[in-house]
Amino acid sequence: MRRLWFLLAILVVAVCYSPLILAYFCLANLLMCVVYGLYKKFIKNNKESLVALFLSALLDLISFFCRTLRYLNLVSDVESLRAPNYLTLLLKPHPDVNYEKLQIKDDTINLILYRPKVIRNNGLIVYAHGGGWVMFTARMFHSAVSWIAHECQMITISVDYRRPPEHPFPTPLLDVHYTVLWAQLNAQKLGIDPSKVVLMGDSSGGNLAAAATTLHRDDLELDKHSFPGIKAQVLIYPVMQSYNYQTGSYIGKDLENLRKYVSYYIAGDLSITEEAGNPDRYNGVPAYWSAVVDKTVSGKELEVKRSLTASPGNLDNVYCFPLLDEDPSGLPPTHVLALTRDAIRDDAAHYADWLRHSGVQVEYEEESQANHGFMFLYGTDECALRHLKNLAKFVWNRLE
Repeated sequence: MRRLWFLLAILVVAVCYSPLILAYFCLANLLMCVVYGLYKKFIKNNKESLVALFLSALLDLISFFCRTLRYLNLVSDVESLRAPNYLTLLLKPHPDVNYEKLQIKDDTINLILYRPKVIRNNGLIVYAHGGGWVMFTARMFHSAVSWIAHECQMITISVDYRRPPEHPFPTPLLDVHYTVLWAQLNAQKLGIDPSKVVLMGDSSGGNLAAAATTLHRDDLELDKHSFPGIKAQVLIYPVMQSYNYQTGSYIGKDLENLRKYVSYYIAGDLSITEEAGNPDRYNGVPAYWSAVVDKTVSGKELEVKRSLTASPGNLDNVYCFPLLDEDPSGLPPTHVLALTRDAIRDDAAHYADWLRHSGVQVEYEEESQANHGFMFLYGTDECALRHLKNLAKFVWNRLE
């Protein structure tokens, strides 16, 4: 199927001088997306909604078209990664949620503040969106986060953190961390309780949410009266490590883009693409590895670091990959959602096991019938909405 998309993309580029022919090809490709969605739904018995399958096929088509443009040197690598995701702007926000755009920290951090018409409690959700750190913006998650605010019935802030490669680590993490501190400092104005902040995120945003929670716990300079600890964290298929991509759920998966995302995030370029996920670069194993992954592993424990300094050596930094934390005790109750067929499924499962092993309260769910990114479809997909309601219940139970 991928080869077919690729050939069609090449053909479109070849005939793009003719608007009429281009229109015919676009129509044919859209029809193919519909047919492919129907095939997966009824022949392959896929449990996802038709809308989800159609959007997935359309995103594949646009992605391969963008790759073709990249191979022809018509767009940069980063542009080819970002362009297909503008498709998400077609998704409408929930009608019962109002929102406003804010700027903080001398207008360097953009936020979207969501206020559902029905508010259940005075807690706050701070949301870090996914997209490999590089691709998406808060605006592209407009629909998804509005549904989160509606179902949780809570004020929600979506952080439009500055993205790599223009702004590599630690900027995205510090933008999320600063947003939490700003919200707690302005709690009265926002109408929230500063002791009831929940950090939430999906994929790379799940990574940022977990890292920001860890950083908030570790920051000894914070006045805990003005800046109480994070009440709970919700991690939706999070990226949690770059130690080993050669085992478990990673086996047999195409990891080219994942390695790129990690390199852009850590180094601001593609200089450490080959190092990402390569255990041979380490002279030891992380603490969690021998505790919850392979109890037969023995030998030297990996020396990890805690640093907020930009460096290509941050692959073993706890604030880049929270699963490396030698002692996650003291972290708040955590809800983790993993996807069975996702390459990073084991990241979520191992983090949940490691937290449990360290005495942290954990609620773990695993979905076998959904693909990475399915939370975009809260408004159209029953499976996504079911998990959204589950995480809402988790949040309520921690705040009430």
